[in-house]
Amino acid sequence: MTTITASDLKQNTMRLQEALRDDLLVTKRNKPFVVVMDYEKYRRLQAYFDALPVEEVVDDGYPSISFEEARDRVADAVHRYRSGESKTVPLEEMRLRIRRKRG
Repeated sequence: MTTITASDLKQNTMRLQEALRDDLLVTKRNKPFVVVMDYEKYRRLQAYFDALPVEEVVDDGYPSISFEEARDRVADAVHRYRSGESKTVPLEEMRLRIRRKRG
C-alpha cells in the first residue's frame, strides 16, 4: 500500500491514479486518515461483506469483565484446584447437568 500525506494529495491529484494500481493510504499529521482504492475492488469487497451471514448477538446475562479480572479469576480457580479446595466434575457429568437445567 502506498502512503501519502493529505497535503500531497491536495497539491497533486494525479496521485489518485496510483490507487488504480495499489491501495493508497492517506495520512494526516502522520496518522492514517483514509484509504483510497480502485472502485471495482471496493465493489468486490462490499459484495463479499454483504454475502456474509448475519450473526445474531445474544445477551447471555453475564456482564463483560476486564482482562485483569478474567486473569485473576483463572489464577484463583487454578490455585483452588491445585490446593484441593475446589471440587471438580467430569465433563460428561457437567454436560448432563446443563441439559437437565435447560429442560
